[in-house]
Amino acid sequence: MTTLEALEVSADPILHVFEQDGGWHWGITVPRAAGGGFRLIAYSEQTFSKEEAARNDGSQVLLSLARAGSKELTHQ
Repeated sequence: MTTLEALEVSADPILHVFEQDGGWHWGITVPRAAGGGFRLIAYSEQTFSKEEAARNDGSQVLLSLARAGSKELTHQ
């Protein structure tokens, strides 16, 4: 399943920012269509030194996913 497919079958994506191994990371999840839990659809490979930097980067990706998803939905 592609990221766009995940956006079509799920609720709005959620940005998570967390500290791990001495740095900050972000991940974007959507609720699973069947069953429970969440599906990770994007994450940072880069480690950020500050929470704000990770949040800003993740927010930009979240915005890009939302734009891509809305474009995909309008072209169907």
